[in-house]
Amino acid sequence: MTRTELPYDIAIVGLGIAGVPQITHEAEETMRRCRHVFVADTGNGVAEYLRTLSPHVVDLASEKETGAHRIPIYRRFASHVVSAALAEPPVCFATYGHPTMFCYPTTLIQRSAVVLDLKVALVPGVSSLDTLLCDLGVDPGSDGLQMYEATDLLVRRRPLQNDVACVITQAPMVADALNRPAARDVDNLALLQAYLLKFYPADHEVVLATSSPHPLLEPLVQQVRLGSLAAGLVQSAQLTTLFIPPVARRAIADAQLAQRMRVAGAEPVQAAAGAGSAVPTRPGRPNIGPQQPAN
Repeated sequence: MTRTELPYDIAIVGLGIAGVPQITHEAEETMRRCRHVFVADTGNGVAEYLRTLSPHVVDLASEKETGAHRIPIYRRFASHVVSAALAEPPVCFATYGHPTMFCYPTTLIQRSAVVLDLKVALVPGVSSLDTLLCDLGVDPGSDGLQMYEATDLLVRRRPLQNDVACVITQAPMVADALNRPAARDVDNLALLQAYLLKFYPADHEVVLATSSPHPLLEPLVQQVRLGSLAAGLVQSAQLTTLFIPPVARRAIADAQLAQRMRVAGAEPVQAAAGAGSAVPTRPGRPNIGPQQPAN
């Protein structure tokens, strides 16, 4: 299939979190087939690597003026991509992480495409949520997961369930509309801390996690008490994500249904809070884990 036969005018691809090693084969092949690639990723060597896939790579990261409002910057990103798609499709917008995970240029490109009758294809990438779950060893299948952007959380006064793990993105830049990677507004961070204290105790341990941007670097994981969150965020990286473990597990409300889902031979499910924690075993297998001492 040649470039002109592709079923889209604009491809939007995710490049992952850790640079070149996390770029998928699907993303690579998509970029090879496009006439122009516009990249928004400051990872080491990313733009250089993309130039081995396409002869026409435009690095948009240089247009992120420090101190400027983010929205006009993102509008310019989208304008470059859409204009090129009208003139010489297909083109590609390649962005850090996942293309629809807190990526406003993607939204702007999609809106413009509807008006201009342009076809858009989306190619997934490794997101900050994917790397966070691995960095912390968290499985959201156990108790669920709630996820909010920090400023949206405050603006909409969203309620939080403290028996469900919570992920809050962009916490270090909460309520700051300007592109200021090194700046931290202590008053805004205090607002976030005060709001979270409505749902969690001050001594509750939370995690500030920054996934590694390079395969040779370790992720940064720091535990702080919620009552000291603002002070912790002052020192954190811009891409730090706030993870709040549940205060306690919710009690089983439907013991009969829960029992039906358990392995045969397992202990009965208790409806009381904190019960039902016994590890089920398969028939004929020895018990694992700590055992009660024999009388």
